[in-house]
Amino acid sequence: MSLAERTQKIPQRYRPWLVALAFIILQAFIWFVLFEVLWYKDRSITDTPEYYDYASRMVRGMVPYRDFASEYPPVAMVIFWIPRVISGPGYDAFVRWFEVEMYLASCGIIALMTVAANRLWGSVRKLAGALGAYTFLILALGSLVESRFDLAAAFIILASVVSFITDRYLLAWLLLGVGLMTKLVPALLAPVFLIAHFRRRQFWELLKGPAAMLVATLVIAAPFIFSAPAGLAGAFLYHVERPLQLESSWASPLLLASKLVGYPVHIMNAYGSHNVYSTLSNAMADISAPVTILLLLAGYWIFFRRSRGGADNDLVADVVRFSSVAIGIFILGGKVFSPQFIIWLLPLVPLVKGPDRPVTLGFFAAVVVLTQIEFPFNYWRLYSLEGGIIAEVALRNAMLAVFLGVILFYRRREALEPAGPALR
Repeated sequence: MSLAERTQKIPQRYRPWLVALAFIILQAFIWFVLFEVLWYKDRSITDTPEYYDYASRMVRGMVPYRDFASEYPPVAMVIFWIPRVISGPGYDAFVRWFEVEMYLASCGIIALMTVAANRLWGSVRKLAGALGAYTFLILALGSLVESRFDLAAAFIILASVVSFITDRYLLAWLLLGVGLMTKLVPALLAPVFLIAHFRRRQFWELLKGPAAMLVATLVIAAPFIFSAPAGLAGAFLYHVERPLQLESSWASPLLLASKLVGYPVHIMNAYGSHNVYSTLSNAMADISAPVTILLLLAGYWIFFRRSRGGADNDLVADVVRFSSVAIGIFILGGKVFSPQFIIWLLPLVPLVKGPDRPVTLGFFAAVVVLTQIEFPFNYWRLYSLEGGIIAEVALRNAMLAVFLGVILFYRRREALEPAGPALR
């Protein structure tokens, strides 16, 4: 009996999950063999010592924000605490368990992508393509994915989007609240959800959804609001106060000018990153927020206009698309562009539906590959202001802008592929 004949004997409802299981096994090989043995393994620049320090303090009974300052929100602190409880006091054991935790987050992402692909396409072939693209992006970004907690944030973001497109609205909004207490970025999805509710004339959801998000946020934050309000506020204000970071889109013109015309710039360490200082750096940092807000509003407006009168299947696909747009604009327009920010988009971009999908994936894959070339292998060349790597980072940032242009301004064909049924 041929493989095709054996496959036909498998009940239809099980086939997507067998594909997902195959990719989970493949991910295990990537995480625990390729990342640990081959050239992907690079721990020269990592945040795990900081995670370990915070987790160790909590294990000793110290309360975050009251007994020690942290720039991470409460759910992130729990993510650090879990592997420390399992591993015991050894740092190496903590790192291994943290990597296992991020692998489990990736497995959860594969499961969520399976549900999303069923809703978007109802095709095992399309599911395999989406999971293959996600796996390639993991490989293209390298071991950065297992040494930062951003994959857990990406899981929460995707869980919220998948809940929304499968009509589990309350869960979607509750997850946005959890995401807000993990990383600020999930809050960018709230306007996308509101527009979709409005277009579907779900006016009660326009009130109930944000209320659920607020409740989830307050439930998580309440212990710290009462015990250390200033410390909790500091975890969020820390990011507002950060200067112009070396890899950001706003820093690239200054660094290029330093090489091309001798414009004076200096690199200094502050707020846990290397930052650009020059006569224009403060002005660049100051205008980054309003410009980013304007770009986000433009993206939401395009979604609002495009969703008018469209079929519900198109609206579902555009929720995924414009969730990716909102996060991408935040990354491109921010005064900080840490390499791990790319992780937030890894599960979403392979799920973007439309005739531009191959082009969109191609440009985003280029962004991911260029990110790994810069970090960690050539980061210290960037820090030393070598012209070649400055140009490479500027190209990466330009490619992200091109990716956003493609994903924003594609022209929808008259008939998109039909969406599959939502899994219940």
